[in-house]
Amino acid sequence: MKKLIQSLTLPLLSLLIGLGIMSCTDVKIVETTTGDANLYSYLLKYPEKYSDFAKVIDKSGYNGFLDAYGAYTMFAPTNTAVKTYLTQIGKTTDQLTKEEAQAIVKIHVIRDTLTTNSFKDGKLPLVTMYGQYLLSGVTNGTEGSSYTLNRQANITESNIKTGNGMLHILDAVLKPATKTIAQFVGDNPDYSIFTQALKETGYYDSLNVINENIDKRFMTLVAESNTVLAKAGFTDYTKLKARYSKTGNPKLKTDSLNIYVAYHILDGAKYLGDIITATSHLTKVSTEPTVVSSKLEGQTVLLNDDIFNGIREVGVELSRTLSDNTATNGVVHSSLSDYNVKLRLPIRIDWDVCDFPEIKKLSAFYGKKTYAFPVGTVLKDITWANASFPPTYVYAGSENAAKRDYLQVPMGVPSRNLWLEMKTPIIPKGKYKVWMCYRRQRTSNSFTITCTGAIDGETLTRPFLFIDQVPSLSAGELESLGWKIFMSPGTDINAAARLLGTIDIKTTDRHTFRLQAINGTHSPNNIDMIQFIPINQNQISPRHLPDGTLINE
Repeated sequence: MKKLIQSLTLPLLSLLIGLGIMSCTDVKIVETTTGDANLYSYLLKYPEKYSDFAKVIDKSGYNGFLDAYGAYTMFAPTNTAVKTYLTQIGKTTDQLTKEEAQAIVKIHVIRDTLTTNSFKDGKLPLVTMYGQYLLSGVTNGTEGSSYTLNRQANITESNIKTGNGMLHILDAVLKPATKTIAQFVGDNPDYSIFTQALKETGYYDSLNVINENIDKRFMTLVAESNTVLAKAGFTDYTKLKARYSKTGNPKLKTDSLNIYVAYHILDGAKYLGDIITATSHLTKVSTEPTVVSSKLEGQTVLLNDDIFNGIREVGVELSRTLSDNTATNGVVHSSLSDYNVKLRLPIRIDWDVCDFPEIKKLSAFYGKKTYAFPVGTVLKDITWANASFPPTYVYAGSENAAKRDYLQVPMGVPSRNLWLEMKTPIIPKGKYKVWMCYRRQRTSNSFTITCTGAIDGETLTRPFLFIDQVPSLSAGELESLGWKIFMSPGTDINAAARLLGTIDIKTTDRHTFRLQAINGTHSPNNIDMIQFIPINQNQISPRHLPDGTLINE
């Protein structure tokens, strides 16, 4: 389940309000249609506004491809913005080297079309040609609110459609990050103790490189300042080492100080907006797959703040003002308290099966309308048996209906798909009951399908039918029969959940879920979510509202 975006403004602002970064209710968006003019030609049409940036493009040699067929997003600074930037660096356009001009252009161009619909509190979904993510947000002004990029520029005009992409106008030139994660922390005296720990454990070196493979380039560091460490009793590195290093050699992966530092490093570039969209994140601890959990409480982003057996384990807060720092190879956050690896007990996982990168990148469809993946589609985290029957992303929401989406999978023996496999989110090790939450849709009495589920090759014990409706029984009676209503009662009569069985997750990691057809055939098999709920936790409550909100009932 997820809260899906319905328009360009109001729901987006509701999310941003929830994140505590604004108090306004409107973002000014100006849309323009340009006819056949491509990006570069559009700039030339308005020399009084964009001639200086056009000159930078000329100097870079990129004017050809920016005026050719393609799909791009350009953030174009105005003449005033370019002049201000050139004054700051003490150069004129003619004095820029080709390499300098190319760097300026590349940080302002993305190889895909993105409208403001893709902007959120966090990084844009794709990297720039420069190889860095841009950080988007919202700022308040005397004339209302506007989108910002990298905390450096305001978007003054947006969603200008050109022949080869989307154009957004900026009031300042964007400046790329110039320091690696290691350099960003190491050059700040407020992090001297933590920097020494990075160096002693060897992680400073790994955080000081830029991997040429962009899929492996980015990492996230949650650093601890000297003030934070002092509050925990570590006024210098010697005390930190004495507390955590049990072997005397912090470079050993089994050394507790090494594990302590590795626990502060996450895979991928995860800004605060990314951190709160998942319940857990895999760390660099190599002795055993280990995660840090995350949540948003009001306006506060918390790590490792969990409730187990009815008892809250208080976590640590991430500083909003000192976090979301872009580096050349990732992002740096700052925690307001010291934290170490904690034993990860099993936690409830409500796995939204539409929460895959390839689906979320469908900016024209995700959260807006149904998209049938073409035959031959390849999805990184989803595979299926019959290439001729790919899944469909179904958006079932509208302004006057439940805001819901689900994955529709054609299954059948011997035709259609005999199986479908998906990579799960990170699941902490432990024993779980596994629930298939689906939306019932029966096309004909002559079509039916019986399926089973499996985790990492271990088949779960209970077959189920996607066309079955929840019996009219009490919640307790339903659970005893392997049924439950996972939606708030009355919000969707076709929402049903079947218990697939119990699984013992051996390692904290992502796992493979397999949906297997046993007999029959049926196309509209609608998977809403798959729940992994620890066997000793309440299996019925909380339930979901159509917009994804959890309620206890």
